[in-house]
Amino acid sequence: MKKVLLLAVLAVFVMVPFTSFAKSAISEGDLAAITAQEGVTINFDSFTVGAITIDVQGWGDGNGFGTYTTAGWVGASIALSSDFVNITGEMTIDVGTNGSVTALGIGLPGLNFSGDMYQTIRLADSATNLATSTQVLGTAYMSGLSVSPSGTLIIKAH
Repeated sequence: MKKVLLLAVLAVFVMVPFTSFAKSAISEGDLAAITAQEGVTINFDSFTVGAITIDVQGWGDGNGFGTYTTAGWVGASIALSSDFVNITGEMTIDVGTNGSVTALGIGLPGLNFSGDMYQTIRLADSATNLATSTQVLGTAYMSGLSVSPSGTLIIKAH
């Protein structure tokens, strides 16, 4: 079996045209037009995520408390505006080695939560989807949250 596999691998190498491995000289003009940089940079030019809805986010208790001895649920339905999350700036990805450890470094872009988020807060009896005997407690609103990450996320194996 090993001999058959070895012959198959050798046959593949023989069938590959060796002319595809040939090197060719590049002209000074072509070389001058080439630019390069270490690492990778991904530019987010007003990348927007939004128009997200969550029908139900809830939690409950199956046995109640005190004289309220049956199940109960609390939760919210959530709606985000179409421009809720804006990602701007650059994300950089680079690799480096220090001693015997090689690491991946990721520089994160800026996040801006500039849209609107509305949450309708509800109480319900035994339905996990807050659909039965729903009591509306009110509406929560959030806007203008900004996150400015700094530094570099470093990923490495030990």
